[in-house]
Amino acid sequence: MQTKIAKFTFSIPEGHPSAGEKVEKSFDYSVCDNDAEALTVITEKKWSVVGMVNDILKANARSNAYQAALLPYRPSEVSQEDIKERMIRDYIRLGVSEDTARKQVEALLAANN
Repeated sequence: MQTKIAKFTFSIPEGHPSAGEKVEKSFDYSVCDNDAEALTVITEKKWSVVGMVNDILKANARSNAYQAALLPYRPSEVSQEDIKERMIRDYIRLGVSEDTARKQVEALLAANN
């Protein structure tokens, strides 16, 4: 088993004289090199494999749901003009004339403002 060191940072909360200041802390943790070491740790800690798997599945599902919930609020990396042109191209691919496609997209975007 190996011991590794990692770091994390946090900002001191409001209400403290050093509020907003970034603090970096390190911590050490163990890493198993093989299944036998992992099974020994599980036995010593009285953990169950089912419980560990369920905890990881829940954490992954929570992380995915969190990222999906934030997605609409993140700024797009694609410019609004590029998105507009893509919409027009998609209309054209559906068989709509370019002139009609531009008018439709313009009307849609105008109605949204």
